[in-house]
Amino acid sequence: MTVEVSGGDQVVRGDIVTMDPQRPRAEAMAIRAGRIVAVGSLAEARSAAGPAAREIGFDRGAVVPGLIDTHNHMFWTGMAQRLVDLTRCKSIAEIVVEVRAYAARNPKAEWIVCGAGWHVANLAEGRHPTREELDSACADRPVYLPRGGHSAAVNSLALARAGITRDTPEPEGGRIEHDAAGEPNGVLLEPPAFELVGRHVPASSEADQRQSLREVQKLYHAAGLTGIMDPGLTTEVIGVYQSLWSAGELSMRSVVMPLADSSRPLEEVLAGIASSPGRTGFGDARLKLGGVKVFFDGAATFGTALMREPFPDEKCNCGIQVTPTESFRRIARLCAQRGWSMGVHVVGGRAIDIALEVFAEIDCEHPIRDLRFCLIHAYLWPSKENIARAAKLGVVVATQPSMQYSFGPVLMKRFGAVLMANATPVRGWLDGGVTVGGGSDSPITPFPPLLGLWQARTRHIAGSDEPLGRAQAVSGEEALTMYTRDAAYVSFSEQERGVLRAGLLGDWTALSVDPVACDPEALREASVLATAVNGELVHGG
Repeated sequence: MTVEVSGGDQVVRGDIVTMDPQRPRAEAMAIRAGRIVAVGSLAEARSAAGPAAREIGFDRGAVVPGLIDTHNHMFWTGMAQRLVDLTRCKSIAEIVVEVRAYAARNPKAEWIVCGAGWHVANLAEGRHPTREELDSACADRPVYLPRGGHSAAVNSLALARAGITRDTPEPEGGRIEHDAAGEPNGVLLEPPAFELVGRHVPASSEADQRQSLREVQKLYHAAGLTGIMDPGLTTEVIGVYQSLWSAGELSMRSVVMPLADSSRPLEEVLAGIASSPGRTGFGDARLKLGGVKVFFDGAATFGTALMREPFPDEKCNCGIQVTPTESFRRIARLCAQRGWSMGVHVVGGRAIDIALEVFAEIDCEHPIRDLRFCLIHAYLWPSKENIARAAKLGVVVATQPSMQYSFGPVLMKRFGAVLMANATPVRGWLDGGVTVGGGSDSPITPFPPLLGLWQARTRHIAGSDEPLGRAQAVSGEEALTMYTRDAAYVSFSEQERGVLRAGLLGDWTALSVDPVACDPEALREASVLATAVNGELVHGG
């Protein structure tokens, strides 16, 4: 799919929800050469667009700014289509079947690797498969099953390739699990541990990577998305994005975030940041650099989020700090000095505390407000003090309502309804004056933004008819703002998109319902009628 830099002349008529406070509603808009030239009455739009303009009308639903996901691993979502698919597995036995079948279908594959969007919580056993279980599926090739950026299950040959034995020291910020005999059991928690194996996995061909990125864009546009932020990318993956951009094949507006990999030596990480010729915001409206991504702690479902108090079901466990505080401080200081933003993965309350304490220190030396340092996830009980400090510093938040929906059931079992009612406190962040961008963390949880719009308003979780923490729900307008105007701000793109206003890019999404005014439950059955980038239809029409 080739996307021209400029779209044709176009009039879009319908119920236009502009997200522009100066003119919230309109009946039509005109787009010329890829940019909006008029928003208002149908007569005004027709006059501005010119006689050759194509007219597209919607008699139901609403037209909104193109939807933006502020935390979406689009590259890996695309690549997952070519790997072992474990997303539907409900038991370890089913994982064994899928791994064995994939290995049989792909006899030339050097390694057997899965996509990251499977969940231990969905398995009947409630645990990762062990190396012995994976050996029974495939023993003649290494098996590497990463899960959500926080863990991996591997077989015996993969452990051997990485040189992991019973005597291997625990990596700082990671955990190598062992069996009763003291041998590694094949479960590796957090990047410093699982990357010991992951770095040995051969990269897929560049041609395959480009093709998977081309193909996944179609799925995203069909879901109403026109822009994403893809966090934690290597130089090589950023190069794949650049190759599609240069070929005119990058239809998804992409803000790419390079990874500061704390499993590497700190001086190597700092040298990479210091030597980069780019800075946050460098690029164009189709592809630009975002902030540097850092993992500070782990995940709640694995018991590796860094907590203020021990996990209720693990009285001696307060989680894992993946990046040491002093290393984090040095990375943050260098980013602020060099004009880089930061996106820091923080889940537990203690991780949020430390990240904001460091940000405040750095702000005294190098003001960070304009850099929009970002807390990613930040859902296990940010305090009122956290929220106030974030607002004061201009720190933004990337939240994922679909994550609360998907992980809610297992976290309810772990923490209980009272605590979980105040997790993912979107209402609290907004009331505190913090800018919040909506997202999904795909492929970890589903990417369609309609799920996020619905969950942010209802606070429902999977498998339950009761909302969880109704006091943290937001209005229809606030939910849509998270995926449009404020998402554009988090994406360093507010001067280009996120609002339907003359002078901005002609990115829009037509929905079968009005997401601001409709009953929240209507979003569950809603559909995307059309999606346009630069005024060019990339879905529907």
